[in-house]
Amino acid sequence: MKNAFITGASGHLGSCLVRYLLKDNWTVKCLVNNDTRSIDCLDVEKIYVSIFDEPNLANAMIGCDVVFHLAAIVAQERVDYKNMKKVNVEGTKSICNAALKSKMNKLIYFSSIHAFNQFPYQTVLDEKRKLVDTQSASSYDLTKAMAQKEVYKAVEKGLDASILHPTGVIGPYDYKPSRMGQVIMDIKNKRMPLAIKAGYNWVDVRDVCSAAIKCVRHGKKGQNYIISGRWQSFKDLSIIIQEKIDKKIYYGEIPFLFLYIILPFSKLWSLLTKKRELINLGSIYTLKNQCLKISYELAKKELNHKPRSIHSTISDTLSWFDSEHDI
Repeated sequence: MKNAFITGASGHLGSCLVRYLLKDNWTVKCLVNNDTRSIDCLDVEKIYVSIFDEPNLANAMIGCDVVFHLAAIVAQERVDYKNMKKVNVEGTKSICNAALKSKMNKLIYFSSIHAFNQFPYQTVLDEKRKLVDTQSASSYDLTKAMAQKEVYKAVEKGLDASILHPTGVIGPYDYKPSRMGQVIMDIKNKRMPLAIKAGYNWVDVRDVCSAAIKCVRHGKKGQNYIISGRWQSFKDLSIIIQEKIDKKIYYGEIPFLFLYIILPFSKLWSLLTKKRELINLGSIYTLKNQCLKISYELAKKELNHKPRSIHSTISDTLSWFDSEHDI
């Protein structure tokens, strides 16, 4: 029997990873905070310990074969930088120290593609790209890069850790939902008939989970692995969704600069509905400052990462939302 310890298990990626591990006959311990909806129906052990409590974390990890560390504050709007840095950086340091104390066999740290410098935008981004190191970067990008350096320090102390860099994660099991999950729902329901002239590199959540599990055995100590898919525009997504549901929902594209015009309306909508802003300065920054050429060749070679088609991802995501939610 294989045993895993997971932080951030209630998030989109984390809850999918738990399901993949259980399907593969792992026993799973989940370090949880407050929202456990996505894993309440699963056969897991919930651990209620602070991410900063190294002694109790180490005790909870005893008997486990691997730590999957996903817990982080992921936000681009109204960022409390001090708290984000504490959770993302100090929390990662704490998890690494606990893993060392418990003599953990392996740690898989989930970083982000944006922990890497995106510029130069037209040059292929691979694992040799330097990490973000400037305060002008977004708070999330900077803290993920800082957290990654804590993992490197732990590696120097003897921890066998590998680092994954997913791009934009989409797919089923999106319970909250994520920002992109909400976008997919809004496109389907004709709430976004005009697509912004922009796009992103999307990867299926299930492909990231598969790579993470393979990384336990095949991931090299201290190595970064980019887990990407393919770049697709929001127009592409709208047309694919339109084809899947066989209804007219796409009516054209609008310029990227239009995002700045609708920014205050997005904020007002968020205040009225108590939901996350779909558009904010952080998301505009991310869309504007992205490398368009991202290589997953190393992950393909060492982790057998083979991203499925965007058509398959969208189809399965729509089916999952239909079965789980009244949308």
